Amino acid sequence: MKRQFRAFIVLISCFMSMLLLSPLACWADQNVGSNEYESVSETQSDPSDQTAAVADETAPSIDATVEPKEAVPDVSYKSHISGIGWEPTFTSNGWISGTTGQSRRLEALRVSLPNSEDLGIEYRSHVQNEGWQDWVSNGAVSGTTGKGLQIEAVELKLTGDGASSYDLYYRVHVSNFGWLGWTSNGSTAGTTGWSYAVEAIQIVIVKKGDAAPGDTAGAYVPYVFNCSLSLSQVGETTRATLNVPQIEDIIRLGIADSIKVAGSMSYRGRVTRSVSSTIALGDLGSGSSEIEFSDYGPFDVTLQYLKNGNIVHEDHQSIGISASEYNLAPLSASFPVVLYSLSFWDISTSSAGTTIPSIVMLDRPGAYNWNSLPSGMYGLPYLTHEENASSSSYQAFADYVAALYKINPKAKFNLYINDITCSLIHRMIYANKIPAGQYSIRLLSDGSATYVFTNEAFDVKDPDSKQAELITLWNAAKSKEYETGEVSKSYSDYHDHWDSMYAVLSIEPGTQWWMTRTNLFTSGDDNAFANKIASDPNVKKMNVSSMLTSLQNRGEDTVQAFKALYNFNDGYFDAATQQGKKVMMLLGTYVTYEQNFDDYANLTEVIYGDDYLYYYKGHPNTPTGMYPQKQEQLDRLGITDVDSSVAAELILFFNPEIGLSGYGSSTYNSASADAAGGLWNSTKAEALKPGAVIDYSIMDWFASPVTEDTDAEIRSLCKQGDSCYLVEFSDSIVASANYDFAIYSHNSGALIYYKKSESGYDVVKVSRGSLDVLATSHVSNDGWQSASKGGNVSGTVGQSKAVEAITLNLQNVPYDGSLEYRTHVSDYGWQDYVKEGEVSGTTGQSKSVQAIQIRLTGEMANRYDVYYRAHVQDKGWLGWACNDQVAGTTGFGLRLEAYQVVLVEKGSPAPGDTSRPSIQRTFSIRAHVSNLGWQEPVYEGMTSGTTGRNLAVEALTINKPDLGYSGNIEYRAHVQNIGWQEWVKNGKVAGTTGKSLSIEAVEIKLTGNLAKHYDVVYRAHVQSKGWLDWVKSGECAGTTGEALHLEALEVRLVEKS
Repeated sequence: MKRQFRAFIVLISCFMSMLLLSPLACWADQNVGSNEYESVSETQSDPSDQTAAVADETAPSIDATVEPKEAVPDVSYKSHISGIGWEPTFTSNGWISGTTGQSRRLEALRVSLPNSEDLGIEYRSHVQNEGWQDWVSNGAVSGTTGKGLQIEAVELKLTGDGASSYDLYYRVHVSNFGWLGWTSNGSTAGTTGWSYAVEAIQIVIVKKGDAAPGDTAGAYVPYVFNCSLSLSQVGETTRATLNVPQIEDIIRLGIADSIKVAGSMSYRGRVTRSVSSTIALGDLGSGSSEIEFSDYGPFDVTLQYLKNGNIVHEDHQSIGISASEYNLAPLSASFPVVLYSLSFWDISTSSAGTTIPSIVMLDRPGAYNWNSLPSGMYGLPYLTHEENASSSSYQAFADYVAALYKINPKAKFNLYINDITCSLIHRMIYANKIPAGQYSIRLLSDGSATYVFTNEAFDVKDPDSKQAELITLWNAAKSKEYETGEVSKSYSDYHDHWDSMYAVLSIEPGTQWWMTRTNLFTSGDDNAFANKIASDPNVKKMNVSSMLTSLQNRGEDTVQAFKALYNFNDGYFDAATQQGKKVMMLLGTYVTYEQNFDDYANLTEVIYGDDYLYYYKGHPNTPTGMYPQKQEQLDRLGITDVDSSVAAELILFFNPEIGLSGYGSSTYNSASADAAGGLWNSTKAEALKPGAVIDYSIMDWFASPVTEDTDAEIRSLCKQGDSCYLVEFSDSIVASANYDFAIYSHNSGALIYYKKSESGYDVVKVSRGSLDVLATSHVSNDGWQSASKGGNVSGTVGQSKAVEAITLNLQNVPYDGSLEYRTHVSDYGWQDYVKEGEVSGTTGQSKSVQAIQIRLTGEMANRYDVYYRAHVQDKGWLGWACNDQVAGTTGFGLRLEAYQVVLVEKGSPAPGDTSRPSIQRTFSIRAHVSNLGWQEPVYEGMTSGTTGRNLAVEALTINKPDLGYSGNIEYRAHVQNIGWQEWVKNGKVAGTTGKSLSIEAVEIKLTGNLAKHYDVVYRAHVQSKGWLDWVKSGECAGTTGEALHLEALEVRLVEKS
């Protein structure tokens, strides 16, 4: 009965409270949709003030309305609210105390258990700036009033004998987060570390074991950023795992929606590597994600929590991306790069099966395509990607090695260097104090320099003593460097002590020295020491051909990766393939050392003829692009340049069918007998002498200048005043041929083969190169093309590109004479004739050639015709022009896109259709017509004026014909009431304007060289008569004395036969 009465009293109290509060509820802010906490001006309420109003939610008190069950004690509570003060009455059993949507903080709390004899309640608050307060109980105030301090979290628990029969549940509404989950029995509800206010609370008692009033997840939110984001490397990869603590709370509460990771590596104050990745928190799943750093080394990382793109929180961390073993390759020259690149796939896996990263830097960086490094190869990270592709720095490389060693002091370093830069060991290893046992050395042969410098160093009576001296010097510097961490001055330059290559093998056990030949060493002790070097087990003979075969055996993917890496253009020789010809590659040397290149190139072409196309491969230190005169020479000779940075050995591998001729080169050590052609600037005896650095025994022939030192009988075969070359052939060729040697004449271009007989030397045969025209074009957007010959196209077809300039050269001319030519250029017209080999046209001005004229001189003009034709924009190929005729167009603004040139013996047929080789608008005419004024210009053969409208021509102008000849076009008009006017020329006005006087007749003539080559023909359309007959060269067109006006005019030029 008492319980029923108590329930009745509670019901009446609730009803009365609703009546009292209804006006205040209308006053309260009902913006319940926002969880944002905003500062409000304080109304400092008296702690005892029980009349302060409360604004509350109209939503249910719990997730679902909680009906107190029988025998469950009541719990009552009320809050002190900022700006309001104490709520006027207690709230009970899960109803909301406080406010939501108004940004009003709870500052204090009182909780009690009315009518409970065997139960008590204790509670405490976590208060702004104060932390956790002491526990209070049974209606006492927890929190503060009058201080403006917010409650941030609460803990409540039941006490007394009956506590074990019930669970006390509670939850809070927090600024910025909203309602958190339910918790119970002394656990924390709210937040700490965030400075977020509790704004409302719900409390309810249930029987022990009964279900919670709602979701219990996330009742308490500690400051999640106390546990920083962390990065940890994934094994020995360049990836790192990003771990995000408390990700569930962050996502559930909407603290952040993504994380941005930004890492950078810096060297000497410059960022050389940077990575950035933004990850949506919803994609993290388990709270971790992998970040790709792409390089090894020390990174400074900024980790940012973002919400809607704004930074919520930021952490900073350093991470070292490291491996247990590295291949270091600061390489110079060409051949060491070849050796390293070919072995890369063999040295990139450890004995344990893990990948060994390779760090590469080249002092000739153009040898690599840095955007196509294979997996496991990295450009030096202390240089930017752009710097790796254009420069090098040994100091930066050494500093990077130091950084790797600092990250992982147990790492091993395998150093691959050019043998003549062996002093780099001091900078890379010793000065960085890398311990013995944690490094290995591989010396890679520079090529010829390996033998030259080693042989020079040991060209002494006691090479062993010299070796001991070098070892002593080296070890003294090594000891000092380990002590000081500074490179010794005498080993600071990368070319210091290249005499110590072999000494390194004694100083550093396990060092290997890679080279292609081991039998080229010499020493001053009758080669005893040289033989010791050659037989040293750590001197490794590397065969490029075998290495390439091994590479190919790995499969097409590896071959393609190698091609992509090495900037190897497998289309170098496409032109030869398209023309069905073989390739002869001419090996150059330093451009400034290339003696008699023209003669040797022509000699080679005489020997091999038109079955081949000829290419030039220069020395890497003197690329053709840096020597314009070299490119001009190649163009004149019709030889195509091949990128000098690409090793010839690689070209041979990927194109084994090509031939080789040229100056001395270590490339021949890697060539097959089938590839070998001729050796320039060397006698046979010089090339094949014992102990030669390069093996030339595979060569077919040897060419050298005939000088005063040449055998007198040989000299007698060379005409006085001529420059001649002795051509000696290999023993195998001499044994099978019917000649012993040959003499090449610079003057005649003839190669005369001789056979020794009892009476002297008999001529066996005479060979000459084919007469041809070499045509070279400068094309818009492309620049100068390679020369074409044999009547092949110069320029482009189907690409809408203009020829802007040309050069022409005769090759293997049998008679006196040369070529002369000129071009018609946009905006400029006809240029002057230039001589063979000179440029006609323009470069760098974007002016197109529109037409060409070519002619022969001297005896060549008597014996040959030169034919040429033009491919013109929108017109295609026009007919063949011959001997100074115009090929192309003038007056239309149409670009010439390509052309062909061939020589034909007199009396032989033309190479094709000779009709319409040109389309020319050589001049324009403009008429002033009565009632209409000046009309737009019209061109040769077109009608100027009107017909059928009875309108008179009153004035006219005729521009000078653009044909490249001296002379003028002159004309005069017979004018109404005036008669014949004076002659005018070249665009001047004939007739009158503004007087309404008609022209009745005209006379036109040419002067100077124009008149020698052309006739001018013209006709008039006359009032009442129509078109009159054609007249020419000064004759009258029109009428005089009949008072009939001239209405239209047509004018043409006709070439004289």
